[in-house]
Amino acid sequence: MMQPYTHSLERFFKAMVTRLVGPMLFIALLAPTAWAAEPVKISSLQTYPESYKMKVVQVEGIVSGYQMHHFIGNNTKLEKCIQDFMVEDGTGTIQASYAALCQMGPVMLRDGDEVTLEGHYLGTLDVRAVKKNN
Repeated sequence: MMQPYTHSLERFFKAMVTRLVGPMLFIALLAPTAWAAEPVKISSLQTYPESYKMKVVQVEGIVSGYQMHHFIGNNTKLEKCIQDFMVEDGTGTIQASYAALCQMGPVMLRDGDEVTLEGHYLGTLDVRAVKKNN
């Protein structure tokens, strides 16, 4: 007698999981690409470095002193593009580095680009996402 109840309860849970897993997976995949809420002024990073240390911050500014370095991994043999540059926002200047696999088509920068950067602040900015604003 208990089997029909158990069977319908099992169907209910399977239906709930099916309905919830898709949207939750979509949100989980989107989360790493979401931008931080508000840009931080570079002068604030330099004035209060301990407050931002190891935190993800967003900075807007203009690229200068751009340099590109290519590096091939020993184990994977994949080519990495490492872009080192300075970014200036009118309140200060900070060094930034953006590393990505060249094959994945990273955003390529050049001097004078207006950008929004997101990355970990370690005294310099370890960039994980770049958006050109011009």
